[in-house]
Amino acid sequence: MKIKLKVKIIVAFSTILIATVSIIFFYTQKKAFDGVNQITQDLIYTVTKNVSDETISFLNPAVQIVKNLSENPGKLQISLQPSDSIQNHFEAHALDMLKMHSQISGIFVGDKKGKFLFVKQIGDDKTGIKVIDPSGKLFSKFVEILRKEGLQDVPIVGGENGLLENNSFWKHLDAAGSITELKINQEDQYDPRHRPWYKGAEDAKKIYWTDTYIFFTAQKPGITVAEPYFNASGDLIGVVGVDIELDKLSVFLEDQKVGKNGLVFIIDEEGKIVAFPKIKLMKIDNEKLRPIEYTELELPSVEKAISTYFETGKNYFYVTENGINYFSAFTTFPIEFGKDWRIGIVVPEDDFIGFFRKIQQFIILISLCILLLSIVAAWWLSNSISHPIERITEEQKKIEGMNLEGEFNIKSSIKEVEALSHGMAAMRNSLKAFQSYIPAELVRQLIQQGEGATLGGRERTLSILFVDIANFTTISENMEPEPLMLQLSDYLGMLAETIRINHGTVDKYLGDGVMAFWGAPIASEHHAIHACQAALKCKRRIQEINRSWESAGKKPFWSRFGIHTGITLVGNLGSQSRMNYTVVGDSVNLASRLEGINKIYKTEIIVSSDTRDAAEKEFLFRPLGSVAVKGKKQEVEIYELIESITEATEEQMQLSGDFTAALSLFQDGDLLGARKIFANLGDLYPTDHPTQIYIERCIEKDESGIVNI
Repeated sequence: MKIKLKVKIIVAFSTILIATVSIIFFYTQKKAFDGVNQITQDLIYTVTKNVSDETISFLNPAVQIVKNLSENPGKLQISLQPSDSIQNHFEAHALDMLKMHSQISGIFVGDKKGKFLFVKQIGDDKTGIKVIDPSGKLFSKFVEILRKEGLQDVPIVGGENGLLENNSFWKHLDAAGSITELKINQEDQYDPRHRPWYKGAEDAKKIYWTDTYIFFTAQKPGITVAEPYFNASGDLIGVVGVDIELDKLSVFLEDQKVGKNGLVFIIDEEGKIVAFPKIKLMKIDNEKLRPIEYTELELPSVEKAISTYFETGKNYFYVTENGINYFSAFTTFPIEFGKDWRIGIVVPEDDFIGFFRKIQQFIILISLCILLLSIVAAWWLSNSISHPIERITEEQKKIEGMNLEGEFNIKSSIKEVEALSHGMAAMRNSLKAFQSYIPAELVRQLIQQGEGATLGGRERTLSILFVDIANFTTISENMEPEPLMLQLSDYLGMLAETIRINHGTVDKYLGDGVMAFWGAPIASEHHAIHACQAALKCKRRIQEINRSWESAGKKPFWSRFGIHTGITLVGNLGSQSRMNYTVVGDSVNLASRLEGINKIYKTEIIVSSDTRDAAEKEFLFRPLGSVAVKGKKQEVEIYELIESITEATEEQMQLSGDFTAALSLFQDGDLLGARKIFANLGDLYPTDHPTQIYIERCIEKDESGIVNI
């Protein structure tokens, strides 16, 4: 016996509330917490990977520079004599590299005799070069070159012509690399052979990364990548190196956002800070600068996280500081990087689940209120009604989306549910038959938008497309009706599907043609772009289907397209008994005229200036001049749609550019100049009909360039 839904609800009302509320609450809480934790871990993983990749990319130019220089000893010439301009290969190359890579603070080379040449970034947009030359002795001379914008005509101070023995000198350069100032330093005793970068590269006999240390010149923490270079006999000549200040790496980390308050940092295997946002990376100890330890950050949460990481070896964990939970994650850099660095992330838990906790508290309060009002639970009702209702809901969503495939039939002991099932199945079958006559996408959009089936329309800016088969009358006269209809059906079906995929709505079929529009019933600011995309894709699909038809011995179909963007009346037109969602107005007529103009120029796709203006950033167009269109008082500027910008060939770009220039001369009355360019295009592209047309117009001295259609 079938029982009414109302009876079952009354019988089980008291119990269903408690059971339902309890089950939903605990299930959603568990799923929500699991989801939040998974999202958090995924985000942390993404950030750490990005930081690792970006850091390696940040440092990789230094590796490429030392490899390039060490493999090309000719670029490592060290001049012992200042000159009026940069002549040696190393100075010029180093200056170019510093301009290209802002993260690099200095590039240098030192040889086994103690000569040293150093190109360095100093301050804002400044570059310096140092040279040390002991001239076979144990002491050195130190030369630094600074590039300073606007420094001109400064006289040379100190020194004599020829070799500057036992002296270091400073060169000041302008932006062009010309020397503007020279200073002498007789006290410098810098010897590159005793520096960690030189010793490390000499011992390793390959690329060598130093530990973090304080740079000699800048007195800032940094790292150096160095590589030795050898003569033909394999003997060491010297070492080339690149400096990177870690302050710049810290600035990079500031842009890596994890939640609202998360911190991203880099440490080495001993816990020394390599990079940390908005923190000074060095301390004065016994009047000497040194890199800071993590225990000196004065950030308890970060210090605790790093300490826990080194103690436990775990990559993901929580730490608590001052009653606040922090999610912590650590990831090592890839072995290929060459340094045993770790990326650390510490972020307050509330950055991810704070809002969820507030929602949880609210749900608990509401649940308690509901449970207090409940008398008994309704487990039996939940079991008997939830499944069919869910099935009906799923089916309703499918129908709403015009997904009408398959069968639908629900058996239920509840009369109302079964009746609802029968009604849903009947509506489904009716819509399935209805969509053979009305585009499913249009009905789906109208349902989603909530527009009722009432007469009337509204003005909107839309893009209208007309497509027609060229010479269809001739084709139809030479084909049997049945094969013609089958081939035409395949053709129209392909056009309709391509238009639908590209967000368009097929308005109607016009014999061998199609009318479609974009921008209604759902408004879109990119409707002109979608219309142009659809036309180009239809063109390509037509080429493909024609090849298959020709191989099967069938006649190919070649199409013409016209597109116009303008204000159009769109809505339900007709009568109360028979309506049609369509577009009408001058814009529709213009789009149809543009399709026909292809016959004159023997083109495939012609658009109006309004369409071109709306889509010119995405597509390549060429102007065809002005035409007088029947029904319009003013001439219309027309354009040929050639290709999308990303897929246009150099030949297409050249043709469009030269044609545009020639047309401009033609329109300005410079017929001789226009004819010269058009004639050249005619030689290069003899099958381009618009070019041939304008050659004839130049000859005829038709200065108006207006075609009456």
